Amino acid sequence: MSVSRRQFFKGLGAAIGMVGLQSLMKGAIAHAVEKEPIGPGKVGIEWLGHGSFLFTSCNGKKILLDPWISTNPKCPGRYRKKGAFGSVEMILWTHGHVDHFMLPDAKELVADYKPKVVAPWELSFFIKAQIPDANCQTFVLANKGATANFGGIKVTMTEAFHSAGAQLTGFEGVNRFVGEAAGYIIEFENGLKVYHSGDTSLMGDMKTIIGDHYKPDIAILPIGGVFTMGPDEAAYACKLIRPRVAIPEHYGTFPVLTQTSNGFKKQVRKQAPQVKVLDVKPGVRVEV
Repeated sequence: MSVSRRQFFKGLGAAIGMVGLQSLMKGAIAHAVEKEPIGPGKVGIEWLGHGSFLFTSCNGKKILLDPWISTNPKCPGRYRKKGAFGSVEMILWTHGHVDHFMLPDAKELVADYKPKVVAPWELSFFIKAQIPDANCQTFVLANKGATANFGGIKVTMTEAFHSAGAQLTGFEGVNRFVGEAAGYIIEFENGLKVYHSGDTSLMGDMKTIIGDHYKPDIAILPIGGVFTMGPDEAAYACKLIRPRVAIPEHYGTFPVLTQTSNGFKKQVRKQAPQVKVLDVKPGVRVEV
């Protein structure tokens, strides 16, 4: 039995009640126009710290986005063990910075799980050169503006305003240009759309393309400042995108990233009160 999008989100608070956020989805609907119904099933979202996420689709497919594992101080310890993810069907990389694409992590993940790999064009070729066995989807999805269907999960590569070099030996290593940064919209089997902006500043695309055209239900946005948007800018991004839920990320990892989720919530209440902030914690899975 199918349920409407309105009905689905009305019940979302109960679905994530295990983390004490039953009232999350109460309030105004961001988009006035109803979209097609969302089907049954839940999507698991787990923050692995910084910009890294693990998504589990309605049918149990696992997708890693910017998996920074071994040297990420916020990554849950259980995921540092070999084979800890069980299976990984796909890895999405947004850009080459070492706190998003760590080559030793990438080599181990590809060897362990043999996933499909999606990355911007130049980074994709760089990955293939460094990891010959990587199943790079370079001729399926490798640049901004395109959408590809991977077994019922649609992935769209979007614009992001950010630099994108790779450092092969860590933060002090030599920088190598590996293409532009990107973001992603992931539409799961039940129709739920999640927008992960990647590292970015504010940009006009957030309204005209992301918000008006793609209409994501959930927006995952950086709030740390210094390297990306801060809380003020990310809250304004919520105003432009108009998601139903926003998840802050890319903060608290290093001493310089002093911003907090509370600061973001305060700004969202001022600038985009119809958007509900989901304050997730590293290693705690929520289901929507």
